[in-house]
Amino acid sequence: MKQVFIIILLASLIGCTSTELPSSTEPQDPSSLFNHSLFNEQAVIPEADIFLLPTAEQVQFHAYHQDALTKGVREDRIIANYLNTKLNEFTYDGATLSAAQTLVQDEGNCISLAILTQAYANLIDVETSFREVASIPVYKKTERTLLVSNHFKTKLFAPDDNPEGWISAIRPGTVIDYFPAQDIYFVSTATVDDLTAKFYANLATNELLNEQFDKSYSYLKQAFKHKKTDPELINLAAILHRRAGDADTAKRLFEYAIQHSLISSNLLSSYTYLAAELNDMILVKKLEAMSEASAKTPFDIINIARKAFMNQHYTRAEKLLSELVQEFPYLPEPYFELAKLHYQKNNLSTSQHFLSEALLKAEDQKKAGIYQAKLSSLEQLLSKR
Repeated sequence: MKQVFIIILLASLIGCTSTELPSSTEPQDPSSLFNHSLFNEQAVIPEADIFLLPTAEQVQFHAYHQDALTKGVREDRIIANYLNTKLNEFTYDGATLSAAQTLVQDEGNCISLAILTQAYANLIDVETSFREVASIPVYKKTERTLLVSNHFKTKLFAPDDNPEGWISAIRPGTVIDYFPAQDIYFVSTATVDDLTAKFYANLATNELLNEQFDKSYSYLKQAFKHKKTDPELINLAAILHRRAGDADTAKRLFEYAIQHSLISSNLLSSYTYLAAELNDMILVKKLEAMSEASAKTPFDIINIARKAFMNQHYTRAEKLLSELVQEFPYLPEPYFELAKLHYQKNNLSTSQHFLSEALLKAEDQKKAGIYQAKLSSLEQLLSKR
């Protein structure tokens, strides 16, 4: 199940990669740099309510739990089995919801489902951890926004049955992965605090796009309480200030992130956009160089290749994409980008080959649909030759 983040086109709003502060010195809280006088704080959902299930649901789950225990079912598997009974009609719609909302509405994104899983884990004290992975999105694009997807996996740990003094190299447990796919890339492990921060950040992003700046600010403040050194939150805060008319504070937030090595490709892209608006071309070139040097995921490199392609640096773009194909042959996106590049160069047969490869690799139905449509159009064009 994909976690949807909304990004301001050319000023990427939110993503998933984070770079922790390398020094042992605790940095200044980035939220102290906010122009708080610019916003009026609004009421938001309290943290405790995010993971709170209705009383009737708690009673039902505890009864299920006790019955399963008598049958010898391990507690992590009890939660997984119970979720399977609850999610048969689940609808993915990109919404970020609390545990109770997810349960009642029977819909949400992977953050919603991870929160629901954590809510059940809280009821019976099952330990959890999370893994965050990234993927290239193809969902919806408008004049100003682009929907971007990340993916959260939850691991429910089995009870620790090791004798005292023994440590397991890998703790057994059950992984909850609602829509497993291959075309993803591991970003980092995550905690409940990370999950809570993502919840508030998603809501802050939605309110920002609706130009509800006070509400966005209020959610963002809550997110920073759970993760102060996340470059994506700093990026979101900077863009919120820029959109609210305070470019100076936005620039200070970006400078803070650079100073403390809290860097992500999204943040650098957003800062580059602001630098261009301020006509600071020296800074633009510096940030572009930093973007290339700090590229970590294959999707960062794809974005660099896209920029090279847009600037008609076809040899460089092809080299980067070809290297990705060698290193990550299971990802469809490099093949798709190569197909576009060769189409531009009028190498239609080669473009057809790469489109076919992209289609074979795609596990996401939306991606596959786009690739198939492009391939069909290209095949029709080739048949007329």
